[in-house]
Amino acid sequence: MTNSINTVFSTDGDLREFSAGLDDYVSGRWFADRWKTFRLRFGIYEQRQPGQHMIRAKVPGGRLTFDQARAIATANANNAGGDIHVTTRQGVQFYFVPQTNLVGLLSDLHEGGVTTREASGATFRAIVACPHAGVCGEQLTDAATVAGQLTEAWLRHPLTQHMPRKFKTSVSGCAKDCGLGGIDDLAFIAVEKNGEKGFRVLAGGGLGIAPAHAIEVFDFVAGHDLPRVQEAIARLHQEQSSRTNKNRARIKFLIKRLGAANFVARVHEAFNALEGLDGPAWKALDWSAYKAEGRKSIEIEIPLGWLSSAQFEGLANLAEQAGASEIRLTRTQNIIAQNLPERAVEDFVNGVRELGLDASGRVHALAKLVSCPGSSTCSIGITDSHALAGSLLAASGEFAGLPEVTLRVSGCHNSCGHHHIADIGFHGLAKKIDGNPVPHYQLHLGGSPDAHGILGPVIPAHRVKDALRLLLKALKEERLKGESVRTWAERLGDEAIAKIVQPSLEGLDQDSGELIFDVGSDVAFVPPATSTGECAAAAVVAEHLADLARVARLDAARAARANRQAEVAVHLEQALDAPLQRLLAIGGVNSADSVGERELTVRAQWSHDASLLAVLDDAVRAAKTDQVELALPALAAWQVAADQEVERILTSVPGYLSQKLNNETFAGAAQ
Repeated sequence: MTNSINTVFSTDGDLREFSAGLDDYVSGRWFADRWKTFRLRFGIYEQRQPGQHMIRAKVPGGRLTFDQARAIATANANNAGGDIHVTTRQGVQFYFVPQTNLVGLLSDLHEGGVTTREASGATFRAIVACPHAGVCGEQLTDAATVAGQLTEAWLRHPLTQHMPRKFKTSVSGCAKDCGLGGIDDLAFIAVEKNGEKGFRVLAGGGLGIAPAHAIEVFDFVAGHDLPRVQEAIARLHQEQSSRTNKNRARIKFLIKRLGAANFVARVHEAFNALEGLDGPAWKALDWSAYKAEGRKSIEIEIPLGWLSSAQFEGLANLAEQAGASEIRLTRTQNIIAQNLPERAVEDFVNGVRELGLDASGRVHALAKLVSCPGSSTCSIGITDSHALAGSLLAASGEFAGLPEVTLRVSGCHNSCGHHHIADIGFHGLAKKIDGNPVPHYQLHLGGSPDAHGILGPVIPAHRVKDALRLLLKALKEERLKGESVRTWAERLGDEAIAKIVQPSLEGLDQDSGELIFDVGSDVAFVPPATSTGECAAAAVVAEHLADLARVARLDAARAARANRQAEVAVHLEQALDAPLQRLLAIGGVNSADSVGERELTVRAQWSHDASLLAVLDDAVRAAKTDQVELALPALAAWQVAADQEVERILTSVPGYLSQKLNNETFAGAAQ
């Protein structure tokens, strides 16, 4: 069992592209916001700490070969200043990477067949899958393989490089939906209908400040149609989602604006329009049942998802030596060694213990504790959720004998720690006391992917541990047999829940530092200056228009292959129009309503540039011909000429963009 996209991930083109972009930024040819949108497509964020970066690697379905795992350990050891972090999207993140080490880290990863490409930014993000995909006795097909094939289908594709907002996808191998599709923009859940195996499709799930449940878009599609579903929704996203308000540009907001029924109808319309057109290569899925054959998968408990380079490499080596097939990252920040021979399990567990980790499967109250890094590194984190969660683990003895439930901690409302779907969740916020901001956590109870948690009391950061202990004690003593945390909380009601945690709120002393300091800090608490993360960065030089010009040429070619001449004409005109729109946006000229009017405006504004207009003349003639093979080179040359003129404008006047136009103008171009 191997990762099918190692070759795709290890290309040198990404490294060359990134190195060139970094050089443009360091040399001053690119301004900071342009560099930001560029580096985000390579999984690179600025940390709260000046000059330091967090880098995210893309691991489809959480599946890693041993060589890939060792490459991750090497990249971290050579280039980063912190431990490796396993994320709630089955990826890994590296911290405290200085700008001078960015190329080195990407190079070490690529050498081992791991990419960071499109691990952040307004793209198709990492596709997650059931953590036991490939070894689950109930699966209809291997969800991780599906995640890998879908990733390969769209990686670097111009349609998905600068979408209005990020797009998260999950895959589950059976109707249990262990991939947690209800909280993602798009989810594929393997089902059987009328004797045929395929997928149910959900869309529009999400957490954050406005959590939403996914809705059903298709009750059944065949496996080979999954890329077409993705393309249909991506195109609707490109056409209809806002480019001027990134905080309202996820799929869940598009559904809210269009209405669920209208959204589903629009997706079906886009899906049907793609029928008969060629798409990404797709290998037929294996629908045969999994047979255990004397093997076991062992989950290693990774405290809060953090482990050293030596531990990560050690786990890969142990698993390989024990005869495992691969290792798998989970959405609960743990690691699974897949398919170990049963005779090797005991030695493997002992070896894991020698690495300072645990694979015994022990049950304890905090075994299912998940946390994001919060303000320890994140520029928009409000509270240090990592420090709080770490303090809980350090005090695990105080929770002895209390029930194990799912626990999730986030440093802000954005829910990177998945607090909405936990039995007990906390998210950080700032609350003023005597006019001063004080770190607090909002309590959530009884959450799940299908029913987000019930809000409970707001608790000062330094009292969360006490409140949690009281809640778990009450659960142990008062919960009825078979009762879920949610049912228990609903039965008790708000007043009773508040009464349970009330003792944790007594005796607060501002002078002691309980209020003015966050957990793990000796510096007075200050909330972040902004709540907008880098992942909401706009395409500030209208890069999406350059992408759409390329998409239009690809569309024209495949429509011609399908003998759909009317569509060819539409796409050729789009290939002419997108560079016109980009030139006008960057040139600060108001864009007209029609393609013809935009062409005339460009001719008037660039009347001094005979060479540019000559290329435009060729493109106009090309857009009107029905000879696609003759038209496409002229339209490609027109885009190159337009992009070169954009670069001339951007680099000819220092600070041009910040002086002439704001980011929203560029973000909204062609909207």
